[in-house]
Amino acid sequence: MTINERRTTNFQYADCNICGNDNTSLVAVQNNYRFVRCGSCGLVYMNPRPDADALKTIYDTYHQRNGKDEADWERMMKGNFREVSEMLARKFPSGGRLLDIGCGYGHFLRIMEGLHWRAEGIDPSRHTVDQARKAGRSVMHTTIDDAVIPEYTYNAVTLFYVLEHVTDPLKTLRKVFGLLVEGGVVVIRIPHTTPLVRLLSLLNIHNNLYDAPFHLYDFSPSTVTRLLEQSGFTAIKVIPGEPTRPHLVSERIVSVLSGYTAKLLYRVSNETLLLPGVSKTIIASKP
Repeated sequence: MTINERRTTNFQYADCNICGNDNTSLVAVQNNYRFVRCGSCGLVYMNPRPDADALKTIYDTYHQRNGKDEADWERMMKGNFREVSEMLARKFPSGGRLLDIGCGYGHFLRIMEGLHWRAEGIDPSRHTVDQARKAGRSVMHTTIDDAVIPEYTYNAVTLFYVLEHVTDPLKTLRKVFGLLVEGGVVVIRIPHTTPLVRLLSLLNIHNNLYDAPFHLYDFSPSTVTRLLEQSGFTAIKVIPGEPTRPHLVSERIVSVLSGYTAKLLYRVSNETLLLPGVSKTIIASKP
């Protein structure tokens, strides 16, 4: 399924990426960007949004905004990277070949290389690609849409906080499916922001949790599962993975407390309860 786009100057309108419908209701307006919910499947997305050329431009400085540096990104993602690396090591004891989409500075690639994987990355930011290459990582300066890679290449593909940024998630996941060997896995990390936005709206508290214009989508466990199914994946498992540790202390406290609360509830509920509003980690297989 492709997005039905209706373009204006520097912006494009899109129908639902899951079901193709345009029956939506307004969820929130943040930074003058509208986020809507599909009336058929529940997918939340920005509509209209900056076009592809505009998005490529804003990502040139994405990793440096709000005073963040390479150490901040490594600190924020360290726990999640460790958790996923251990997950992949159990799945593939002999290692394999991995592609990290949106690899940033290449921290996850370094971890996987230490586990004897052949690890490669792609990222649209020239700055982070240059830094990763200086550190010895194998990284391409491109997007997943533009990358030219043979099919059946990787045992694992990872997307840490990437799927919410791409213009066509279904197209991206179908391409990832093709890049994997049979029995390969995709691991995705995504925010689940809408429940918090709705709660804060009821309390009349202003927020920018959708991080517009960078986040184009907000996925629930059900919508990301449906996307993966439509892309051909099976054995889909959604878990409340290790919490991130953001740059700001206040955000770090909220992330850690909510993250570990979500993990506890998931465990005591026999892996059935997924706390809304907390980031999720998803693993799925190519049969």
